[in-house]
Amino acid sequence: MDLTTVEAGTRCPFCGGLMEIVEDEKYLWFGCRSCMRYVKREKRDLVRRYVNYGARIFDWRGLMAELSRLYETS
Repeated sequence: MDLTTVEAGTRCPFCGGLMEIVEDEKYLWFGCRSCMRYVKREKRDLVRRYVNYGARIFDWRGLMAELSRLYETS
């Protein structure tokens, strides 16, 4: 399984560790490697909500806000 990992530049609200985004073929995972807590969303659903092809815009802030909110409430 091919995984791509990127540090998100934010800190975990539970332990203070660096948050990361992990992408595989189907899902985008957001979480903390120190806590080993992650939330996942299907990439297809995220594209529907955060990509505007007509305006050629990707709503990165909206995506990160949703992932952060899910992480904090999980």
